[in-house]
Amino acid sequence: MCLNGWCPNLKLRYSLGKKAQKNTQVIDELLQKGKDYARVYNIKTPLKVRSPSTELFKDFESRKSTIQNVLNALKNDDINMIALWGMAGVGKTKMAKEIKRIVESDNLFHKVAITVVSQNPNFIKIQGELAESLGTRLQAEFLHGRANELYSILTETKKVLLILDDVWKPLDIEDIGVYQAIKEKSCKILLTTRNEETCNGKSIRPKIFPVELLSEEEAWNLFKEMVGDYINASDLISIAEQVAKECARLPLAIAVVGSALRNKSDKNEWKAVLQQLKMSMLENIFDLQAKVYSSIGFSYNYLESNEAKSCFLLCCLYPEDYDVPVEHLVRYGVAKRFFNGLDTVEETRVHVCAIVQNLRRSNLLLDGNKAECVKMHDVVRDVVISIASKEENGFMVNLDKGLKDWPPMDRSYDSYTAISLLLREMKGHPIELKCPKLQLLRLSCLNHSKTFPYNFFNGMKELKMLSMQEGCFSLTLLPPSIQIFQNLQMLNLQSCRLGDVSAIGTLGNLEILGFPNSDIEELQSEIGNLSRLKLLDMKGCDSLKRIAAGVLSGLSRLEELYVGRFRNWACKTTMEGNGEGINILLLSYWPSRTSRNLLPASIAKLLVQLQVVKISNCNLMENVIQKEYEAGEEMRAYILSSEAHSLKWPSIKNIKLFGCPNLKTFGSEVKSGRKERKMDAELDPRGQEPSAGSSSARESLGLFNRWIESCVPRCRNYSPSQGNSSSSLGENKNDLINKKITLTKQEKQNVSETENQTKISSLFPHNLIESLESLQIFFIGKCDSLEVIFELEGLNAEESNIFNNLTSLSLEYLPKLLHIWKKGPREIKGFNYLRHLEVSKCHSLKCLFTPSIAKLLVKLEEIKVYECNEMEEILAKESEDEDNRDVIAFPLVKTLWLWDLQKLQCFYIEDNHDFEWPSMGEIFISECPKLKMFVSTSTKTPKLGGVRMGYKVFQPMVGDLNATIQHIIKQKVCYNL
Repeated sequence: MCLNGWCPNLKLRYSLGKKAQKNTQVIDELLQKGKDYARVYNIKTPLKVRSPSTELFKDFESRKSTIQNVLNALKNDDINMIALWGMAGVGKTKMAKEIKRIVESDNLFHKVAITVVSQNPNFIKIQGELAESLGTRLQAEFLHGRANELYSILTETKKVLLILDDVWKPLDIEDIGVYQAIKEKSCKILLTTRNEETCNGKSIRPKIFPVELLSEEEAWNLFKEMVGDYINASDLISIAEQVAKECARLPLAIAVVGSALRNKSDKNEWKAVLQQLKMSMLENIFDLQAKVYSSIGFSYNYLESNEAKSCFLLCCLYPEDYDVPVEHLVRYGVAKRFFNGLDTVEETRVHVCAIVQNLRRSNLLLDGNKAECVKMHDVVRDVVISIASKEENGFMVNLDKGLKDWPPMDRSYDSYTAISLLLREMKGHPIELKCPKLQLLRLSCLNHSKTFPYNFFNGMKELKMLSMQEGCFSLTLLPPSIQIFQNLQMLNLQSCRLGDVSAIGTLGNLEILGFPNSDIEELQSEIGNLSRLKLLDMKGCDSLKRIAAGVLSGLSRLEELYVGRFRNWACKTTMEGNGEGINILLLSYWPSRTSRNLLPASIAKLLVQLQVVKISNCNLMENVIQKEYEAGEEMRAYILSSEAHSLKWPSIKNIKLFGCPNLKTFGSEVKSGRKERKMDAELDPRGQEPSAGSSSARESLGLFNRWIESCVPRCRNYSPSQGNSSSSLGENKNDLINKKITLTKQEKQNVSETENQTKISSLFPHNLIESLESLQIFFIGKCDSLEVIFELEGLNAEESNIFNNLTSLSLEYLPKLLHIWKKGPREIKGFNYLRHLEVSKCHSLKCLFTPSIAKLLVKLEEIKVYECNEMEEILAKESEDEDNRDVIAFPLVKTLWLWDLQKLQCFYIEDNHDFEWPSMGEIFISECPKLKMFVSTSTKTPKLGGVRMGYKVFQPMVGDLNATIQHIIKQKVCYNL
């Protein structure tokens, strides 16, 4: 017997060996292909936005029963589809969102996804939005393949609620990919519609719940809430009741009219409003719907400024249910000269945002589904298009169906001032479009057009704003007729295929220029002639390889630069500056899956006017300011020690970082611009001087020349250290190679620290903090690797006075964050003007700050902490030897929010400090089940009337704050603390 009785099957073993050899080859090939992918990421389920806002769904009695009936139906296994049916403006969408909130709060479903269907549904878009709401993305390109993917997602997730808002006609849910999942009980659908016939679907007929008008009492109460308490004055009640009656118990009409009349107390003004409402019926609209339309028309006429009306009208240039970026309105505002006397884009942005906020308050605009976007209710949009199309406004808007051909030229285009069209293809367009008054042209094309008439623009010499997106251009050269636009102030070429764009350089009045998501390889030198350009947008230009030398430095008025996926900053032909810097005020970097850094420190140093930095969704980014070239030891030491590498952003005011999961630090190899005390020391990293002929020396010299040329091309002299005389780059190369580099003691320490710190997780190391002395607003979110925000250890306590302009600090979803302020000298000075502090979803953070930090925050007005799983106390003892008893005062804090902190035991557990809150007016506590007390010592809150426990319960004060909270606990009142 062989092998202890076991005889191998040689034929089988040979066959398996051959198979293994083939599989090994396949694996090797896959591994080679895998090198093309830097990393692979699974998209996380989007975070639930649970803002502790007080703006809640109006809890009307007429709505309560409907909501409860819908919730009961959702719990019924035999009901798979539910419809909320009611007329426009009755509140179906708000009710659906309230149901979503309740369902998520009560965990009735594992996940909830919502999308807007609209009058002309785009099923590809609907599928994509549903998938993203469920935390993934669809890879298939066509409808059927995407439907299969979505079905797989739904069956894997199990118990999903899909909310389809604003459905106009029966949906074939098989096309979307949800029919089979519904049959298998993996998901349910809740839809909203104004047409009962919509509910007659091919596959499943939903259970219908009508959404009725408000009762007379509810309508009157809502109207009073909109206009304000002064309405109770006896001389206004009668006429106010008549105005409210004209709103016909429709929530939308009540909201827009009531908002327009808020705090208006003149009786004659009310009479005029009543007369307008009775007379402003629009053509071909009858009965209740006419009430809605007339109320919206009245609200438009009642807007107080022409700027607000212009901004509002611009929103109708976009398709139905479109998320309109507020930034688009800002750029139109710059080009249209909304505001006289405003010089910068940021100044215009502030005013436009204020207008948008007022339009929101007036219920004429809604919050968008995307960040920093707004939407129009489709009824509001219909009215606005009707207003905009009148001859005095001169708008042509045709977006919702996608035209097969250019609109027929059956009427003169002479009166049009703005045209916005969505075309399936650029067919049938006029060879030359004559629009002598046209100021704004916005064209979208669903398919790339390869032809475009060269003389198309000749008849629109007054054009100021041109926006072409989604394939309007697919040309190697722009048509020469574009050069006729000497009045053009905004040009946006989005998602276009572009070649030579040098002709744009002749547009001398251009202030806004954008190529977002366009296929463009080079920004030619002629672009540098745009001496009035204020904003340059190159987000998503994946193919961009070169920005010609002199472009950015030639744009002398450039304030804002938006880039994304562009990595060649260091090339000589890419960017140039001089010792005086480049005058960019805002730098925005958008999604990149490959870039580990934003820009090298040598370039960062030139941005001396920079005020705002925004970085979003850069999966691999580790440093905002990158390491310099890999080089010989001498040159690396030089780069780390030289004044050319010190960073000083004296004007920086706002930093926003979001969606950078690998971000470890703002900059690990930079230091602040403050001067160090000079000491006698020399550094020779290899222990010997390099010879002139050594390859390392030649490498260092070549590197040095390339670095100097790329960063400071006009530079003719250099100084290796402050104490040495300058030497000519061209004449004394050997002197440079053979010269030892003199470093301060601090510089030697910086070099050593930089070499050894392989895993830096402090966003602002101590050696960088003083470079950002003007920072006012800082937001960071979804950066998974960060452990520390402010690294204070190593700061000089006597000289430090840090972040004294910082007013707002917001931290969101930093899962590894251990310290906001990591301990430093107790005598440290700084943060004296911080007013707003908000921390959420930082699940490793156990406390907010220490007493020494708390004592710095003398201007703090608002503290909000929510959804931090490990937070045990807000204030934590500094060290074991801290035993001094004194008072910690928060003199200006008015608001304290503690929400969904599952391990929170108290504000401060030790007994060595008393607390004073002389300005405290509001304390909100909710979902803190382990909270037993506020503090263990005395606390003074003279202005506090009580504690709000959740959204609906207010507990008046019983003694001091600590006694009040303990009273609640003893009474065992169920406030879901």
